[in-house]
Amino acid sequence: MALAVAVSFDFWEAPLVPPVWTLLLCQAAYLLWGWRAPRVQLAVFSLYAALAAVVIMVSPHAGVLLIALGWGAHAVWDLLHHLRNAVVLRWWSEFCGVFDLVIAVTILLKWF
Repeated sequence: MALAVAVSFDFWEAPLVPPVWTLLLCQAAYLLWGWRAPRVQLAVFSLYAALAAVVIMVSPHAGVLLIALGWGAHAVWDLLHHLRNAVVLRWWSEFCGVFDLVIAVTILLKWF
């Protein structure tokens, strides 16, 4: 967890809104590493693809909010993996969850 906070420290100093495709990239990683539940991973990837489509169609303000909510949802997704010790290794879900949460909170604090 401390490593994830340290890695995300630069994001606190120079906040930006990551492009929506980065959410797809994060979920795509679970398609590769989440070999224990491929159907679930594919379904969630489809949800993130739909979110990306919506972000592109709405106003920039609403899009930024949806991106922050997507990062927050990914942090919850990682928390579920961590608690259930499922899909990915626990250390990865902990690292990724903290990192995702920092990004979501930083976007909300900076842009809203």
